[in-house]
Amino acid sequence: MGKVSVRDEWLAQVGVAVGYALLYLAINPISTTYFPIHAGVRLACLLLFPYRFWPALLVGESLSNGYEVYSCLDTLGPVWVAVRAIPPSLTVMPFVWWCRKNMPPFPAKHLVDIKALIICALLSSAAGMVYSTIAYSVLIDSARPTAPLIDIAIGCFLGPYLAIMCVMPWAVMVKLDYRAGHWRELVRQVTASRLFLDTIGLLVPSLAILFWLSVSGDEQVKQIAPVAVFLPMAWLTLKHGWRAAAVSGALAIACFSLQILSVNEFETKTYATQVLLAIGITCLFALGARISAQLMQEQKERQSALNVQRLARQTLQMGEQRMRQTSQALEYLAGSLHVTNSRLLEQMRRIVPNIESHAFYKQALSTQTQVYQLAESMHPLAWRERGLPAALNETVARALDEAGIAYRCEITGRGFTRLAPSVLTVTYRLACEAVVYVTSRLACSRVRLTLRGGETHGKRWVVLRIEGVLEDTGVANAVYFAEERQRLASKLGASALDVSEMRDNVGIFDGALHLRTRKDRLRITALLHDVLQEEQRPVPTPASAPLRLWVK
Repeated sequence: MGKVSVRDEWLAQVGVAVGYALLYLAINPISTTYFPIHAGVRLACLLLFPYRFWPALLVGESLSNGYEVYSCLDTLGPVWVAVRAIPPSLTVMPFVWWCRKNMPPFPAKHLVDIKALIICALLSSAAGMVYSTIAYSVLIDSARPTAPLIDIAIGCFLGPYLAIMCVMPWAVMVKLDYRAGHWRELVRQVTASRLFLDTIGLLVPSLAILFWLSVSGDEQVKQIAPVAVFLPMAWLTLKHGWRAAAVSGALAIACFSLQILSVNEFETKTYATQVLLAIGITCLFALGARISAQLMQEQKERQSALNVQRLARQTLQMGEQRMRQTSQALEYLAGSLHVTNSRLLEQMRRIVPNIESHAFYKQALSTQTQVYQLAESMHPLAWRERGLPAALNETVARALDEAGIAYRCEITGRGFTRLAPSVLTVTYRLACEAVVYVTSRLACSRVRLTLRGGETHGKRWVVLRIEGVLEDTGVANAVYFAEERQRLASKLGASALDVSEMRDNVGIFDGALHLRTRKDRLRITALLHDVLQEEQRPVPTPASAPLRLWVK
């Protein structure tokens, strides 16, 4: 078993070395002094591959780099070839190792540190600058015509840094989003994202226009084009975070690098474009990291609010189930009392004549009635057996009739049977609370309840409206039924909530409640959304893991 593991490890090492060498040779024709793509691929591989594959990467680069350098033996001399035969990875590896050890860019499997990535890119570019400057100094010592050494050093820093910022972010995003066996799902998710659509619809046309202006325009336009490109890039970054900065930055670097691919000598204009791109993209990365953190914090807060809402709904429904069970138990108790009292009265009639006129008999009947009323107020029998419309038409109507208040109920729409039980529960309880609130005005003589259900874009909803008619002529009637009015809340099982408390209950279901008061009207309107689909839907996972920012 151990021999098989060793063989597999050697095969993996050989595969990495050969693959990296072929990739190095493939990108060599499009890699220039101003845009050395090798630097970006090199750093991406050193960051993503485990340490045990570093020797394979070094061997692969040594072979491909030596093959490319050997072709320059006749033109640049053996000294330059000997210096350039040293693989550039050898100078970059110590800095990448230090970054991965002391400030790891990937502290966890799906965690990225933007600050560490930028520092690692700067250190790698600096190491590449030293390596390339030494190689060019050999040409200067050989009295070959070349640019000043300071210009060479600046160009050898800016070029690799831009190449790194162009290639590395794509590798980072692949590492964060890659799931084995889910390539199709990943591609579908990327193409359907708002970032992809905004990039295709805004950034790509803007880059195309600005690139055309920078090529065919006059000198003033050529200076403005690299600056104007940051407008759509900044807009995307503010909207989508660091991923937008990575995508837009890479496209901008690739676009403007095409403009200078034909340049064979260092020029001041090239410096200006490179410096502007380097500073601007670095700042956008930093800004994007902060924006991403804010977006993810908002997402966490929204998720926490959803969890609180879900817990409140579950608590509400569990409380309602307990009330229903208690109501059924009280009804059973009332039935048992009725049977027991009937048997006891039959026996007492033989001993005590006219038992119906005695206080004991009246007390027994009163106790039995109170138990029934308590069970009915906790969970009405009509609601339990025939649903919400029956409870609104029968239970509420009976309670208001006993209080001397006219009542009218209108139920329209559809989809009540498909609503979540918690929505039906809060609708009935809210109707009872609103009826109690409206009838607390002595001038309220009539109540009209309107319930309407519907569905919009696949999401079900229900609207409840309670309207009380205020008439000065009804005050006398209210005084006459004052005792029954006071008992209205207990009959309906209401807690006499105020408007703010009712609004909080409605907010649990992403709804809204409005109170409108007129001279002769008092109206409460509530909108509630069904949550059955949301509760069955799995909790969404963030597109990327939380970020440790450049500012901690």
